[in-house]
Amino acid sequence: MATNTSICGICSLRQITQTSKHWCPQCEEALCDECRDHHKLLKVTRSHEPIPISDYKSIPSFITDIQQSCIYHNEQYQQYCVEHALPICFKCINDHRKCNVTTLEKIINNVKTSEQFLDLESRLGDLLQNIDQIKKDRNSNVTNIEETKTRLVKEIRQKRAEINKRLENLEKQIIKDLDKKACQNCESIQNVLSSVKEKEIIISKCQENFEKMKQYASDLQTFLGMNEIEVKVYENEQYLQSMKEAKR
Repeated sequence: MATNTSICGICSLRQITQTSKHWCPQCEEALCDECRDHHKLLKVTRSHEPIPISDYKSIPSFITDIQQSCIYHNEQYQQYCVEHALPICFKCINDHRKCNVTTLEKIINNVKTSEQFLDLESRLGDLLQNIDQIKKDRNSNVTNIEETKTRLVKEIRQKRAEINKRLENLEKQIIKDLDKKACQNCESIQNVLSSVKEKEIIISKCQENFEKMKQYASDLQTFLGMNEIEVKVYENEQYLQSMKEAKR
């Protein structure tokens, strides 16, 4: 992220302090209204699509911190090494002569409508739906346990009227055992629900970050940011699968 996104970067170069209202993802620079208008007219930048600075600030930091230029040669990424899954500049080519290298434009073209992107978006939604279902299942289990406990206690008390006084101690012991089992089971389920809630918060944040990335991030930021989100999605998919299997 830029050092100061509140000040127009172009005006700063002219020793002028002007509040920025726009952000150009391609140039990675904050712009005031006047510089944004000039930006649209210049042949080199007229195809760029600046976004409101407020929208840019809402993008997750792990997205905005993604480098869009080579840290070794200070040049824009133009190529992509398939073997290393790495964007590279033209000067990096020497280090990847034996690799399968293609243009970065080809790799990121229409990335937000790609099958991988849409699949990740769908999986995020599925994860939240599965979390909701697990919560409902566990809450239903708690209700069933309480209902079972109530039913058994009632049966025991009905028997109490029919049997000898000598069984009074046995009745108390059985009720005690039932309370203990119900408490243990409920506590176990509450622990599961607590863990699931933590996963829900993580995935909800991923989905929020994904939507911000979808709306405001550049194609390169989207392409690279997807990998980090996908790691979390995969981890939580595995976790939820284990939870669903445990239910069975």
